[in-house]
Amino acid sequence: MRWAVLIGVVLVSSACSQTVGGDPQPVPGSSPGTSAHPSSPETAFPDRIAWVRQGNPVDLGAFHSARLDGGPATDLRDDIAFTSPTGKISCITGTALKMDGFDCMVELKDPAPAPGEGFGNWFGGYVTYSGSRMTVGQFRGDPGLFIHGEGPTLPYDSTVTFGDYLCRLATTGLTCVDPTKGTGVQMSSEGVVPLGCLREVPAAEREPAVGRAYAC
Repeated sequence: MRWAVLIGVVLVSSACSQTVGGDPQPVPGSSPGTSAHPSSPETAFPDRIAWVRQGNPVDLGAFHSARLDGGPATDLRDDIAFTSPTGKISCITGTALKMDGFDCMVELKDPAPAPGEGFGNWFGGYVTYSGSRMTVGQFRGDPGLFIHGEGPTLPYDSTVTFGDYLCRLATTGLTCVDPTKGTGVQMSSEGVVPLGCLREVPAAEREPAVGRAYAC
C-alpha cells in the first residue's frame, strides 16, 4: 500500500480488514486460511511458535528505516519496519515512544465495519499487538507510527526477531508470536486471527476507537 495518500488524509481508508487462518475465531469478513500448522487449539500454538522459528533469520540492520512512497529514507534508530513483497502488510515498532509490541496495516479483502462513529478516519486493517493484547480496526486522527511511511521489503520465508517477538512471513501471510506471553497473531488479506490465549474482549470492555480487542 502506498503511504503518500495515507499521510494526506491521515491514513488511507481503503479496504483494510482483519484476517487470519486457523482455529481461533476470525473477525467478521475473514475466512479460515490454509495452514501447515496443526489445528487443535490446545496443541497448535507451540507448533506455531516452532514453525515461526524455522524461517530464515533476518539481520535487523536492514530494517531500521522507513520511506514515504519512494522518498528519502528516515532513520528509525532502534525501531524496525518491514513490508511484505505484495505491499499488503506493513509493520513498524514504536520503542522510541516506549511502546511495547508493534502496529501493522493490513490490506484486507473484506474490512470489518466501524463499531460506530469516532474521531478521525476508520481503518479496518489497522492491527496493534503488544503480546498480552491485540486490537483490529481503529479510528485514527493521525498516521501514528507510520508518519515516515513503510519499511523495506521483507523476503518470504524470513523470520524477524525483536525483543520477545518473532514474526515469519509466508506467501499466505504474516505470523507473529510472543512465546513469553503465550500469544500470537496471524495476518493476511483474508483476515486477522488471534493465537494462543488471546480471546475477544466484550464490546463494553474494549476501547471505543477499535473494532475488536483480544486479551488473555
